[in-house]
Amino acid sequence: MAHAPELPKTLKPYPVVANIEFAEGPIFDEDGYLYFVNYGQRGKLGRLAPRGLVESWIDTGGVVNGLKYDGNRGLICADHGAKRVTRIDIDRKLIEVLTDEFEGSPYNGPNDVCMDLKGNVYFTDPGIDSEPVPGAIYRIAMPNPDAAGEVRQLASGLEYPNGLAVHPDQKRLFVCMSRTNSVVSYDLDHDRNVSNAQTVFEFANPTVDGCQFDEHGRLWVARWLNGTIDVLDVEAGELLRSYPMRGDRVTNMCWWEDAVYVTVAGSNSIERLDAGVRGAQITPPKR
Repeated sequence: MAHAPELPKTLKPYPVVANIEFAEGPIFDEDGYLYFVNYGQRGKLGRLAPRGLVESWIDTGGVVNGLKYDGNRGLICADHGAKRVTRIDIDRKLIEVLTDEFEGSPYNGPNDVCMDLKGNVYFTDPGIDSEPVPGAIYRIAMPNPDAAGEVRQLASGLEYPNGLAVHPDQKRLFVCMSRTNSVVSYDLDHDRNVSNAQTVFEFANPTVDGCQFDEHGRLWVARWLNGTIDVLDVEAGELLRSYPMRGDRVTNMCWWEDAVYVTVAGSNSIERLDAGVRGAQITPPKR
């Protein structure tokens, strides 16, 4: 990572949105609208407009955790409460179920979601917090933005797979394993199957939640009970920086321009870190 500029030693978090019942799943669309989950009460998505107006935007009919923007006016939602993955048409506010079972069995409760630049959807189904139920990772083929294709289980028997992100090179998938406080990488082949699981980094204390790459291939990890956003060099397996937030239960993050927007459940808020670095491209090109 010799080509990457050095990160700031410290970053001050600035409050952006308050009164979130359980802050999670932040994501921007191309117009600069910020979507996030559980605004006011669980199950409702909030939306922050570029001019600063915050609204309770839609009732999802479940309880969503992870969100991603698909580049085609749609939000992909990991709906933990309703045990499904959905797509919300932003302009029409229509909710489409992409998957709610695999081979006849319901999911435990999808937690987080990401996409590759071809539009395929990956999601984690971690199991149950209070029980040692093994979790899994799945992929939904998306041959076009308006229709879900085959759902395939990529890996199973996992220790609470949580946040996940495709590397900017599109050749690897990184997954945060909450029960082991670790980040694991998988190789992605041409057919988007995974192999060669490797532990990239294991933290000394609990735990890990959502994650996102910056434009230089550094992985930013939400450290749930640690109350920080930590930055990893995934090639060297090194911790580069740790940025404290204003509360614990740090859940997830997203980028807009050169700032990171962090959901902090412990302070019921979204907080901004002016990092001076942009996020990796995670939204597929419009199809």
